[in-house]
Amino acid sequence: MTRRRLLALAGAGVTTGLTGCNALGDGSTDEPAGTDSPAPAETAAPTDAPTADPTATPATAPTETATEAPSGFDASVLDDSPSSHVAPTDGFADASWLSGAMPEVVKVTTLDASGEGSLRWALNREGARIVVFEVGGVIDLEGQSLSVSRPNVFVAGQTAPSPGITLVRGGITVGADNVILQHLRVRPGDDLSGPIDSIGNEGGANVIVDHCSATWGTDETVSTNGGAENPEITYSNNLIAEALNDSIHPKGEHGYGTLVMDRSKRVTIAGNLWANNVARHPRLKGGSTSVVVNNVVYNYERATNLGGGVADETRSSIVGNVFLGGEQTDPTEPVVGTTFTDDDGPVRAFIAYNETEPASIPVTRSGTAIDLVNERPLWPDGLTAVRGADAYDGAIGAVGARPADRDTIDRRILTDVEAREGSVIDSQEDVGGYPDFEPTERALDVPDTGLAEWLREFTVAVEQG
Repeated sequence: MTRRRLLALAGAGVTTGLTGCNALGDGSTDEPAGTDSPAPAETAAPTDAPTADPTATPATAPTETATEAPSGFDASVLDDSPSSHVAPTDGFADASWLSGAMPEVVKVTTLDASGEGSLRWALNREGARIVVFEVGGVIDLEGQSLSVSRPNVFVAGQTAPSPGITLVRGGITVGADNVILQHLRVRPGDDLSGPIDSIGNEGGANVIVDHCSATWGTDETVSTNGGAENPEITYSNNLIAEALNDSIHPKGEHGYGTLVMDRSKRVTIAGNLWANNVARHPRLKGGSTSVVVNNVVYNYERATNLGGGVADETRSSIVGNVFLGGEQTDPTEPVVGTTFTDDDGPVRAFIAYNETEPASIPVTRSGTAIDLVNERPLWPDGLTAVRGADAYDGAIGAVGARPADRDTIDRRILTDVEAREGSVIDSQEDVGGYPDFEPTERALDVPDTGLAEWLREFTVAVEQG
């Protein structure tokens, strides 16, 4: 892949002081840039409504297309992101299953939790399908999380009219192969009978979760299980924040961000932003193989940990991440360490170009049990890393479900990150409770040809405006 030009992103004009802006795609091992810098300037407080007109058709909305004989879907449309230098297919997961015969387009026409026309109904259909939305607003799952149990589905949340799609009182779990989730908000909260992830993977392979907002999880906020031999999971450009800490988990305090379970293979975690979680940014358990690239972590107690659980070797490339201390951060503790259990296997990692604020926070501990290697143990062919200000500004500008049409929750969280404010919470009620958007509708005229380009216009609208 040729190196993309970094786009002018919303929020990129914020003064960060984080240094270094060159691409790191070659995996060289020169010293990372310094990080002794002032905090970004505080931004204005969010307003009470999404930034876009809830009933308007995006400026770039597709026009009517003449009916022609159906043709195959051009999956290369996912090889680029309008808002980020990290594209959905830059990781190990790919969208090749979409190519060839045209998938069925399934319309979600109701915000009901179940029944014909609902998102649950669309997910339960068989065959290759692309799920689009003629409605926007809140889907109250009423404690019954969504399960993706049938393969070959692309959920295109970008097609929903403003304010987009928000799931509450439930999460979404992927248990099938060849799944793409884009431009969704998932906010389970504590009004549930037991703890759940906001977005989880339970054995699905070749899964992409891109540009989603995941908050208020009560187990982890985002996680993946190693049930498949080569899961090839990509989490990119997501906002992963405010895991509920002292909430409904039977173990007590559990404000955790992202867990990569034992033996999960070829996991890509790139361009995401974690904010106001206690730990697991991410936790990479024993036997897993992963790349953790160009993420931002803010206000953590424990940042990134590797190993534990099984005696298999853990391998990771941890490159170009930015760790920002907050009120719960101990500045003497390293941001990357190991997790020891009764079954400890070797941990081997390439760790480079990671930056901390304040700069005195160590990246690793002297004498760490991690075998620090000079070459990346694994790396996806399409991924180009950046460092410093580009990684920070890129995440601030690009993460979440609808960067150009953020709701008050996402805007509040990102404003707190930029101002170095905010805290860990125990309930969604600590920050205003569940959202209650006015439902919106917009009919979609799905073309018989050029479907990929038609979808991309919606992607541009919600990522760039």
